[in-house]
Parts: sequence; C-alpha cells; structure tokens
Amino acid sequence: MKYARFITLTVAILIVLAALAWPQELAPMPQEDDPGILDFLLTGKYIMFFVLSAVGLVMLLMRWINRWVRLGALAVIFVLFGLDLVFPVHPSPMCGITKLFMFKFTQGTFFPIFIVIALGMFIPSLVGRKLFCGWVCPLGALQELVNKIPSKLRWKQFNFTAFNTVRMGLLAMFFLTFFMVKDQIVYLAGETGADAGSETWRAFSAYSVYDPINFFELLHWNVDAMDATWVIMFLALLVSSYVLYRPFCYLICPIGALTWLIELFAPGRVRVDRTLCNDCGVCIDASPCPTIAKLVDAKTKAAPDCTSCGECLRTCPTDAIKFGFRN
Repeated sequence: MKYARFITLTVAILIVLAALAWPQELAPMPQEDDPGILDFLLTGKYIMFFVLSAVGLVMLLMRWINRWVRLGALAVIFVLFGLDLVFPVHPSPMCGITKLFMFKFTQGTFFPIFIVIALGMFIPSLVGRKLFCGWVCPLGALQELVNKIPSKLRWKQFNFTAFNTVRMGLLAMFFLTFFMVKDQIVYLAGETGADAGSETWRAFSAYSVYDPINFFELLHWNVDAMDATWVIMFLALLVSSYVLYRPFCYLICPIGALTWLIELFAPGRVRVDRTLCNDCGVCIDASPCPTIAKLVDAKTKAAPDCTSCGECLRTCPTDAIKFGFRN
C-alpha cells in the first residue's frame, strides 16, 4: 500500500508517453470502403478509453486511491483528451449520443464512429459504475480538478433530486422533440442531398436542446470562433465547478443521465458493509462527492451518481467501504 503513489505515478507517466508515441490509427483504414466499427475501435483514442477504464478498475479493486493519486489520474485524463493535443475530443462524448440519431434519420444509418463512442462509454460503465465518467471523460476531469481547489464555498450535499429532474427532463425533451421533427429533418436532408455540413446540421441544432449547452465544445479551445460565448461558458463551468462537484455531469450531461440508469446493473461499485459502519461520518467529510453520504444511509432509495473516484475507499476507520463485484 505504501508504494501506491509510486506505482500510480509510474503508470500515469507510461500511459502519457505511450499515448504521445502512439499513432492515431493502429489499423490501416480501408482505401476504398468507408471505415467500420473495428477500424475506429483499433485507433489509439478508443483503445485508450478502455485502457484507462481498466487501470481505474484495478486501482479501485486494490484500493490504491487517495487524494494525490486521484489528482494525478485526473491530470492524465485531461492531458490525453482535454487539451486537443494528444487525442482530440472531437467527436465528443455528447456527439456519441446526439449525432448518432441525427445521422440515422438523415442518412439512414448509424455511423460507425458514433457507435464506437457509445461503446467506449457504456461498456466500461456496465462493468463498473461510471468508469467512463470517472476515469476517461476529460470534461468530468476538468470539473473535478477545479473542485479540488480549497474553498469554504463548497456545496457538497446539494439537492440531487432537483438536479437529476432537470437532467432527465433534458434527455426526455431531446428524444421527444427530435422524434417529433425527424420527418421534417429527413425531408430537408433529401432536399440538400443529405449534406451534413450545411442546412441539415443547422436544422438539427435548432431542435437539439443540447447543442447550445454542449460544454464539450469548450475543449476544442476554439476561442476565436466563439468569442464571448466561449468565455462566458468557460467561466460558468469553472465557477460552478469550484462550488459544486461535477455540476455539468449532474445537471445537464446526457451520458451522465444514461449511465446513472446503467448504475443499477453495473456489478462493480462502491459497497458499504453496514455491519462494520458505525456512522462516524469520516468518509462523508473526506470524500469530495455527494454520493457516499447517501450510500452510507440505509434509507436511501436513489443515490446521486457515483463516478467511482475511489477517494472514499481508504477513509473509513472501520474498513467498511470497498469497491467490488459482490457484497
């Protein structure tokens, strides 16, 4: 256990060096046919999705995580996926949900790249609770890094029901609105030759509740193109993340909403042994998220998202908290 920081630092350095040296495409793309699902899966970016998820899972099971280890992991995630240098965020995780359906309706097919993004998000999340959100997502990493700046303004135990109602409402509104206007968008696509670069995109954006609030777009770092909008959105994200733990994830993100539902089925999760727990509250004070308080409370019916950050695992004086696949 005393070597946890050294092991984590070594692994983090190796991952970053491997990513920097790794070609963006491991498998040669077909010259004549369009690339398929496997072609995209075998590129460095999406292999790294699964590598980081696996690294996070091992660290959780071995209980190698503390505040400093977590900080290092978040920095690695953000450097790899959030700076548009190693693995550009485009297409973003949110596109993996929204654009997946747009192309199905406008061009009659699910594009492989968006299927791969969805697989990269949901396969790890079906193994362990929100492994993608906690160990791969660059926007989540940025929010969590900001939240770790010491502050007396921290609002940890916010009203999750209210936040989740907004988040699930946005998700429902997206699907309902889009399905209601899909015939018109399909017609427009036919009239424009399904040109996804012009009117079809603008029509989709007009009916997508997520496009104006897609904070993943900030990670393209295209400040000149967005001007004041980029600055306002970025400041809003930083300020809200300083006060709240992952505000975009809990209030807006469709991936957060869907993976919160998947949490019900994911066998890998933080588990509290209530025969050992004495309700001392040490884990609640030491952990950055609002979830552990609800997990400790036996009366809780719907806990906030657990991003499997693992910071609670070594805080319990009675060793009542662990990450595992069974009780």
